[in-house]
Amino acid sequence: MFDLVSRLHDPAIFQGTLGKRHYFEGWYFKQVDQNGSKLAAIPGVSLAGEDSHAFIQVFNGRTGRSHYFSYPVEEFKPGKEPFTVVIGGNRFSYEGLELDIEDMIIGSLSYSCITQYEYPWRERGVMGWYGYVPFMETYHGLLSLDHRVSGSIQIGEEVLVFEDGDGYIEKDWGVSFPSSWIWMQSNSFNEKGASLMLSTAVIPWLGSSFIGHIAVIRFGGKTYNLSTYRGGKITRLEKKARNVKMEVQSRKHILVIDALQGESVPLKSPKKGLMIDRTIESLDSRLKVNLLDRNGFTLFSGVGVNAGLEIMDDENKLSRGLDL
Repeated sequence: MFDLVSRLHDPAIFQGTLGKRHYFEGWYFKQVDQNGSKLAAIPGVSLAGEDSHAFIQVFNGRTGRSHYFSYPVEEFKPGKEPFTVVIGGNRFSYEGLELDIEDMIIGSLSYSCITQYEYPWRERGVMGWYGYVPFMETYHGLLSLDHRVSGSIQIGEEVLVFEDGDGYIEKDWGVSFPSSWIWMQSNSFNEKGASLMLSTAVIPWLGSSFIGHIAVIRFGGKTYNLSTYRGGKITRLEKKARNVKMEVQSRKHILVIDALQGESVPLKSPKKGLMIDRTIESLDSRLKVNLLDRNGFTLFSGVGVNAGLEIMDDENKLSRGLDL
């Protein structure tokens, strides 16, 4: 739909074509507020033959309920300049979102002070050089590390109000989600503007696989990247029920995280383009985060609340793959 150069340059826009098969693409718009409002809205498209459809998935973090709505593919209309995703009467962009779903979910949110992830020309967004590899199972885009949210969304009889809330945007596209992964994110720290996103997964690779990760933390107006392609290495991973402890080291920094998962709900996720798998996600987790330099000096220390957390590693493939 968009030319190759545009897609390589801007991971936010639609990366596929509507003629693809066994393909999915979805954007993740998360917003939380100190008054307890928590909402994730996920617009996307599933291209899988007769089951092809556009969709909007809504996760009400306050009640712990999720809703999935299907639309004809023809109602999926992605925009390039400016970046937009329109599905039916619903619109998503860097400016905010507008929802009007079956007289059930209605409202609008405005975004301001968008903090986009910045990257050098040689990298394809937060995937680094891996983003240029044509056979990856899943690609990931980090669109807004942090922004302000205001407005309200009514879900049934309940109204979620956001006043100077915290917003975050990312996306995924490809064939399927990984067989095992851990994902965590929060930009609700005491230090306004601080943000963390970490994801580690089993990555299929030329008939084998490896454990790769993306780790990005921002505070004080500066972004630190400890991802695999930047030389980062996971040196600790302990997983017990709803608790994950991780340590990631790079040449200059050590990132230590203690994550505690809150109440979680199942969301639909892709398998060979079909939205038939499931992801268990929480929007009220807590992340204790410390970033140190190699001399042990603490650069950042904080607790991220209203955190998103997914622990999808029932067979402990991540720990076994890392051989820690």
